[in-house]
Amino acid sequence: MEVGIEEAPGRGVLPNGYLSDKLLAYNAGTVLEAGSDTTASTMQSFILFMISHPHVLKKLREEIDSVVGNERMPEFEDQENLPYLVACIKETLRRRPPAVMGIPHSSDSDDIYEGYLIPKKSSQRFMENENKSTWGSGPDFKGRDHFVFGWGRRFCLGQNIAQASFFIVLSRIVWAFDLQTPSDPKTGKPVVPDINNEQATYTDGFLSFPKTFPVAFIPRSEKKAQIIRKAFEEAQDQWEYLGLEKDSR
Repeated sequence: MEVGIEEAPGRGVLPNGYLSDKLLAYNAGTVLEAGSDTTASTMQSFILFMISHPHVLKKLREEIDSVVGNERMPEFEDQENLPYLVACIKETLRRRPPAVMGIPHSSDSDDIYEGYLIPKKSSQRFMENENKSTWGSGPDFKGRDHFVFGWGRRFCLGQNIAQASFFIVLSRIVWAFDLQTPSDPKTGKPVVPDINNEQATYTDGFLSFPKTFPVAFIPRSEKKAQIIRKAFEEAQDQWEYLGLEKDSR
């Protein structure tokens, strides 16, 4: 039986060369599904690492303040002048990738790699991100450049949109807010989750999130609070222009 292009599995390309509405909808849904949770997980981990490493946050804030100033929020064009922020984002991905270094694979047969025997049917999982001989610090957090999106056939298709999302959101959070944590009533020290205790601090599953932790976002100044409110109002106007419902919260 002959199957039309519209119904053919894995196709969805029309005779005129365009994609069908169904395939476009699937592609859009795939981008949303694949990118929303992974991006949210990384951003939450970034906040967690910042409150766990206040000296890193201080240095990061100094870089952003020197480049952006107090009269505007960071823009995409600022990225090339904020190398430490980019390094901290990539270091977050090294320390806590949202998919926890992907899916374990099993070897089909005995193999030898650089003199090391990999037995048949053994589970393989690449953990180079935690290799102290490579990074020196292992689980410690140090802002630095790090390649995290893979390569070849397994290259992350969402790399560019993910990096853009990380940059614009996290740069504006650091620019705009102080991150405050509650203090222990006995010791007076900040109450911060142990980032090296995975079971206590992170959820289980293929995609892992930080468990709920207390942190307050306090505007660093009234001037910056006004800029944030104005940007929110402009975003609301854009939503309304597109025929979408405004945020009524």
